[in-house]
Amino acid sequence: MTGERGIALILAILVMSFLSAIGLGLALIVMMDRLATGNLRASVALLYAADAAIELTARELMTIEDWDLALSGDVRSAFVDGTPDGARQLPGGGTLDLTVATNALNCGTTTGCTPAQMERVTRDRPWGANNARWRLFAHGPFAALGPMQQPAACYLAVWVADDRHEEDGDPLADNVDPSAPGHGTLRIRAEAYGVMGSRRSLEAELARRCRAPAAEECLMGIRVQSWKEVRNTVP
Repeated sequence: MTGERGIALILAILVMSFLSAIGLGLALIVMMDRLATGNLRASVALLYAADAAIELTARELMTIEDWDLALSGDVRSAFVDGTPDGARQLPGGGTLDLTVATNALNCGTTTGCTPAQMERVTRDRPWGANNARWRLFAHGPFAALGPMQQPAACYLAVWVADDRHEEDGDPLADNVDPSAPGHGTLRIRAEAYGVMGSRRSLEAELARRCRAPAAEECLMGIRVQSWKEVRNTVP
């Protein structure tokens, strides 16, 4: 009888261990599923926030008659939280250095960019003297855009640059020739920085066009010619 009781005790312990392992496994699966769902929801929210930043920039650029002022950085958006440089606090902790982010776009380094570095021909920047010279146009917490029920916890930054079709050797000015490729066209780079280093980036090409070209008076409007998500670090 003693031996039978011992065997029964061992079997009971084994069954309990087996059931406990199954329970822990199920709890882990549920936890990981909730974590993945939360990460996906946050990632989608960042994408929509970056798209909202592009829409905001397009609306403001429509009111700027001379786009050269935006390309040179002399005119910026009303959506800013200070000078276009220095560190900013990100939601959930961490910082974003706007100067470093701008340098990374312009020459792929975290330090200041020389003209030679910005004109260097690379796989991502193959236009030499016509390489983009990104200027920070808009930046600030997403919640500062206006009253929202559940604003995404992120920081927005939007850069503008001349489009890649022009070959006039002056990336800080739009081509004045209406018949030249790229006339009245800009590139927009919007990035949404979220918690724990998450980030979504979008790039669009905006063109200024007449809303009613057949009319006597041209009413200028903005048309999005291209839109894409950017996954590499340097455009």
